[in-house]
Amino acid sequence: MTWQYDNNDDDYETPVEPEGKRGASFVVVSACVLAIIGSASAFAWRAYGGSTYPAFALGSGSAGTPEPKTVGLDEFRSFQQQIAGQLQSNGQLLAAQQIEVKRLSDQMAAVSAKMDAIQSSIASARAAIPTTAPPTSPQPKKPAKPQPSPRISTGGAPLPPPIQLTR
Repeated sequence: MTWQYDNNDDDYETPVEPEGKRGASFVVVSACVLAIIGSASAFAWRAYGGSTYPAFALGSGSAGTPEPKTVGLDEFRSFQQQIAGQLQSNGQLLAAQQIEVKRLSDQMAAVSAKMDAIQSSIASARAAIPTTAPPTSPQPKKPAKPQPSPRISTGGAPLPPPIQLTR
C-alpha cells in the first residue's frame, strides 16, 4: 500500500488573522472619535455661554479690578432727575393701588354682610316651618305563606311529590 502525498492546500482551512491587530485599531479609532466629539462639545458649550467658570480663569479679560468711570456733574444731575421722576411715578401708582384695594375691601365687606343676612333669614325661615308628627305606620302585615319552590329534575331518578305544610 502506498500513500500519495499531494501538496494541495485546498483541504486545509486558511489561517485566520489574529484579532489583536483589528481590535487594537478599533480601540484607537474609537478613542480618537470620542476625543473629537468631547472637544467639539466643550467648545460649543463655551461658545453658547454654558460655562460655569469665571472669565478670568480662562484667561480672557484682565485679572485686576476695572477702572472706575468718571461722571460729569451734568450727567449726575440728569441721573438724579430721572430717578426722582421714577420715584414720583411709582408713588402715584402705589397710591392708586391702595385706593383700589380699599374699594375692593369695602365691596367684600358689603357682600359678606349680605351673605350673613341671607343666612340668618334662611335659618329663621327654617325655624318657622312647623314640624309635623311622623305619620303612623300601618299595622305590620302578616308574613305570607312560603310557597314551595317548583322542583326541577336534573336527570336521573324522578323527584318525590312535594310536602304539604299545614298549621
